Amino acid sequence: MEQQQTFFQIFLLILFGVMAVGGVLYLAFFKYDNGGGTETYPIVIWGPPFKNRAINEVLSTFAKEEDNGAYLDITYVEKHPDTMYSDILESIASGNSPDLVILSSTDLLALKNKILPLSFETLPMSSFSETWIEGANVFVLSDGIYARPFLVDPLVMFWNRNIFTNEAIAQPPSDWDTFVDMTPRLSKITGGSELVQSAVAFGEYDNVLHAKEIVSALFMQTGADVVEQDAGNNNFVSDIASQSSNTSAAMTFYTSFSNPVKKVYSWNKTFDRSREAFAADKVAMYVGFASEETTLTEINPNLNFSIAILPQSNNTNTSLTYGNFYGIAILKNSAHPSYANYIAAKLATAASVAEVSELTGLPSVRLDLLSTIDPVDPYSKVKQQSAIMSHTWLEPAPNSSVDTLFESAINDVVAGSVTPTASLNVLNLDLNALLEQYNK
Repeated sequence: MEQQQTFFQIFLLILFGVMAVGGVLYLAFFKYDNGGGTETYPIVIWGPPFKNRAINEVLSTFAKEEDNGAYLDITYVEKHPDTMYSDILESIASGNSPDLVILSSTDLLALKNKILPLSFETLPMSSFSETWIEGANVFVLSDGIYARPFLVDPLVMFWNRNIFTNEAIAQPPSDWDTFVDMTPRLSKITGGSELVQSAVAFGEYDNVLHAKEIVSALFMQTGADVVEQDAGNNNFVSDIASQSSNTSAAMTFYTSFSNPVKKVYSWNKTFDRSREAFAADKVAMYVGFASEETTLTEINPNLNFSIAILPQSNNTNTSLTYGNFYGIAILKNSAHPSYANYIAAKLATAASVAEVSELTGLPSVRLDLLSTIDPVDPYSKVKQQSAIMSHTWLEPAPNSSVDTLFESAINDVVAGSVTPTASLNVLNLDLNALLEQYNK
């Protein structure tokens, strides 16, 4: 009898050991009950390297939460924005595609046929509009919602407090008319022609960081969408030419700041790149993304600057700035698309987005998170207002190709080889040529 008890005890120990190991393995994966049974799997997300490893911090919170009886196993792989597109294509070709990607709105069209859109039954437009700001509609195309909106990095105006104080100017300009009037006071020319201090880094392309985005903001402030999806046939088209008088005026305005005969002359090719020149106290106003606040401080810890909303046009009632939107998209090659959708929805909740926003300093695109000002962040109000005003447009190719088109358009006008109208006609044709691949 004792021998039988011993065998029974050994059997129980072995059984409990197997169950324990099995439990550990089980908890290493996400358990999802789809109504027809329980399955386990890992989830891989690719995205940009956000400040403070914000996504990993949120995912670590997920890992501590018990969902359906198991812990979530999610891996976030940081990818450089410049190589994200090519890395995704390579991963799909090799059969190692991630499940989710946090992509920039500038990459949406280029990755459109790799993304599994949400149907309007799954996420009705009424819910979408009640949850996210208007500019987040960039992720909504005619056949579905291609990404859950996440964050936005708005274009803002950094201004040098010391330079403004030296000229007895109390506040930065809020509109372009005031901006123009202020420019001659903030630029310094010696010897009759040498520009030693710039009011603003406008006018050129090569040494103006974000020239494409700045000009895009000016275009959009005139009412141009730059690229839109035609409601009639769902084709993607450029509307720069259809707004030619307004967009030409915007191009003339931008390039005039590099023209030595204009009263607003404040920039030329001899300056360092705009962000570095601003950080060196040589530029009074620098238009850049809100995320560059930390970069400027790292370049020059003693830089005395503040942040303001991008100046607005006096000829329109619409307040607008350019924004780089981030959204969470499901890739078609995900091995577990329904589970990936669950994680995407969890990442896009108010609690998760609020945590990421706090860690990155970037504003949310959720309406319910844009009404509370962060008392610790001195620029919280400007960032939130700029987020609400943010819009963008669908770029028809990875950034480098579109950048080249804008580079040619701006440089040709600066060189005087073409008129702004002629330059924009060429830009319009080139954009439409790139858009053709999405209209087949």
